[in-house]
Amino acid sequence: MEVDGRQYLITVDYYSNFIEYDYLSTTTSQDLIRKLKGQFARFGAPKMLITDGGPQFSSNEFLRFTRRWNINHIRSDPGYPRTNGKAEAAVKIMKNLILKTKHNGDDPYEALLELRNTPRQCTGFSPAEMCLKRSPRTLIPSTSKCLSEHVVADKKENYKRQVKRQYDKQARDLPKLHLGQTIYYQNPGQTGWYPGIITEQLSRRSYKIKGDNGGFYIRNRYHIRPRKTILKDTDVYDGNVLDDDDDKERPDFF
Repeated sequence: MEVDGRQYLITVDYYSNFIEYDYLSTTTSQDLIRKLKGQFARFGAPKMLITDGGPQFSSNEFLRFTRRWNINHIRSDPGYPRTNGKAEAAVKIMKNLILKTKHNGDDPYEALLELRNTPRQCTGFSPAEMCLKRSPRTLIPSTSKCLSEHVVADKKENYKRQVKRQYDKQARDLPKLHLGQTIYYQNPGQTGWYPGIITEQLSRRSYKIKGDNGGFYIRNRYHIRPRKTILKDTDVYDGNVLDDDDDKERPDFF
């Protein structure tokens, strides 16, 4: 995340919504790994880490880091933010927090402390309570309370079930694609479809594609279609508008 020319690393726990942020002097893999190690040393290594598809997260150095720490690393897909919507929301929150505290001359860490201790409507607990099973002391006087570990665990499990139910309502798996399979892919913000071939499956719904133009792209399964059936006559094939009488192979729609 960039704010006023400064780069920050934003991480968020998926279920508790506990946010961490670090200033980055550079955006190299080495600097990112160092900051992540500090966070993981405090809270423990996650089983899964979802990042964007930036080159820092695609390097061999980052791959070795996730393997050593036994982390399942998933890169989200360009143009399909719902694959990492939790991080997108955290970035917006932190960007607003940093800008607002800078404008008011306040301490961003004090604001972050209060943010972590503010109860969320969906769980009734704050991110700190959900993540740490306790309510850290803040600068604002409050009634001390000791949370039962079982109560917090139950709340987390209920929230997980709610998230899964909501996801299952919206998501449906498209047929799996195979290495070497010829496909059409869509570019973010465009309606046209371009020919390519599957070169690697990066995660359950993410694929690496080699386009017929020689470029390599990462796309979500949602933006990939096998070559067959018919496209609308306004869609694109290899840079040209398709006509109704065009007999080239075209993507399936499910």
